[in-house]
Amino acid sequence: MTHTSLDAPRMTWRARLQKGLVVLSIATLATGAGACGSKDSSTAPTPQNVPGEYLLETIQAKQLPVKIYDGPIGEPGDDDYYDSYILTIKRGAIDLDDAGNFHLMVDYHLVRDGDAIDDSFDGYGTYEINGNNIVLTREDGGGAGDGTVRSGQLSIQISLVDEGRVMPYVFRK
Repeated sequence: MTHTSLDAPRMTWRARLQKGLVVLSIATLATGAGACGSKDSSTAPTPQNVPGEYLLETIQAKQLPVKIYDGPIGEPGDDDYYDSYILTIKRGAIDLDDAGNFHLMVDYHLVRDGDAIDDSFDGYGTYEINGNNIVLTREDGGGAGDGTVRSGQLSIQISLVDEGRVMPYVFRK
């Protein structure tokens, strides 16, 4: 992965992007929530062999790379406003270790008003498993959320752009 830095005046949107990339808004998928319904999840069996690396396979049921945002972003007149902001996720992975820590890695292509960059982001935190549910918490204490783990697949809902649009992301071992 290559790591590049953005210009200082552009840090506001980089910070927002990073906030989202560290699982800003993760929620249980409708199918996972429906499956757990009225059952007490504390009695549900815990899936075996959860730790490991899961590669990002699809976003909103589309194979990578996936354009997740294309439009204006920010407040007009602000230094961090862009008439054209196009964010494409190229690849990603999440690593869950035996000690309950996660490491999220995402490579993306960003075009802001015609200026293109390819960059990567790494996010860290902890996770807990309860039945088929996984709860992720960022290392800074923010962006907590949950998803599902089943048969070597991690399914989570993520909002990567600070515009409130949540999409299903599927990672597979």
